[in-house]
Amino acid sequence: CTQNFEGHWSGMKYPHNSQQLEEFGAKWYTDAFHRFGTLPEDNAVTKVVKVEQLPHSGFDAAGGAGHKAFVTVEYKKPDPELHTELFAKFPWDFFESPQAAQYRMQISTYSDADSGELQAYIFMEHLFPFRIPKLYYCDINRKTTNYMLICERLMFSKRGKVENGGKIMEKIERPPFTLWPVCGKYQDFLLEDPLAIYCTLFRAMGKMAAWDQLGHFVSFLGPMPKFTQQDFEANVGRRRQKAKRWDIMSSACGTMVDQGVDFATNVAPWAFTPAGKDPKTLEQFKADICQMAPHFDDIRTYVGNSSDWLGAMHMNLQADNAFFWSNEEGELDCGCFDWCGFMRTPFVNNFYGCLSGAESEFLDSHEETIMKTFCDEYERYGGPRLDWAELLRRNHLIFISCAMDSCQWVERDIYRELPKAEWPKVKSKWDDNFMNKWNVRCRGTTLINTFDFWPRRDFKQIFETWKNGDGRPYITRFED
Repeated sequence: CTQNFEGHWSGMKYPHNSQQLEEFGAKWYTDAFHRFGTLPEDNAVTKVVKVEQLPHSGFDAAGGAGHKAFVTVEYKKPDPELHTELFAKFPWDFFESPQAAQYRMQISTYSDADSGELQAYIFMEHLFPFRIPKLYYCDINRKTTNYMLICERLMFSKRGKVENGGKIMEKIERPPFTLWPVCGKYQDFLLEDPLAIYCTLFRAMGKMAAWDQLGHFVSFLGPMPKFTQQDFEANVGRRRQKAKRWDIMSSACGTMVDQGVDFATNVAPWAFTPAGKDPKTLEQFKADICQMAPHFDDIRTYVGNSSDWLGAMHMNLQADNAFFWSNEEGELDCGCFDWCGFMRTPFVNNFYGCLSGAESEFLDSHEETIMKTFCDEYERYGGPRLDWAELLRRNHLIFISCAMDSCQWVERDIYRELPKAEWPKVKSKWDDNFMNKWNVRCRGTTLINTFDFWPRRDFKQIFETWKNGDGRPYITRFED
């Protein structure tokens, strides 16, 4: 992956790191933008003024899916339709560190996330019901998995001064239609109006899912399959598994949960609320979730049991993957970016990708409002009418499996970035070793939020009521 080969779409060689973004020079940018039709033929890039690689660690880390850089260029003919400030995204260098090698394998090899994002920019920019950054060039080579994405740079407003503890101490006034300050992933303490932000994100998801229902994305995702719950149940019989399979799945769940419980009670108890680290609560959490784990596939089948519940979805539309502005009336709107994993799916499968960053007290107070917001916007933009209470139930059912999943990342990601032996020196979420290490912060905060939210709802009762009622046709029978 150190070589420069021709790209899949442009047929031209392209840079795949920040040094090459500068070395390839103005002529390459001109040719690339001409090839993509984003620069008029009578115009040219005359100078690459500077390339600034963004930090991939620290409080203001620019994300974990790859390296990023700002690129400043000059054109032969100034044009208000052309951005001189650009943003570039490119993959981790497999050889730069063991962590980078793991990222590269996880993102570029085990899945096709990189290509999915590039294809969304190429083929979907004009189809989304909201703004995305203007594409200038992107390409990928399948032999090396090297890729490059160049789009407009979003000019976020300056953020007020943040004191230790996450409180913004300085309020900066902004005129209408000015982008709000950027918020890092799992840094919800930086959000000026969390409820407005999350409702705006769910409106965006509702719009997108509704437009998929109307056929807007057929050219990319294919026709939307149409089927009722009755159609689905007539064609999907109840599964049967050997009784031993139940034991295996329950035991595997317990192994995962043990990682999270140990982290909360022994390794980093200072990070968790009293409810989130209470030994009796966590003991019951493990017992309950191990009883439910063998039926996680049944839940996933249920939440897609009608095409009404399907739609095109962003994989993890958290606040750091969107840009926000308000109009003269103070009404908030947003655009979205970071399109790896864009697909059609039962949309509640992706809600946790947004809500896992929400603080549990906030979610406890506002999850009904958020679900109602999605349903209202989904219907307003052409989707079928949904019962918000059923949407909330489906979201709770998916949350159960996500709660188990959040525990496995302790060993897979948290300890990979900060080995368990080094945790005694960490005393606070504001410690650099927590806040400034990408996966420590992201995976750790997910677990903190999950463990504190779990006792706020009776998830075992929610599951049992579903299992013995509407879920009965979907429940796997474990018997010899």
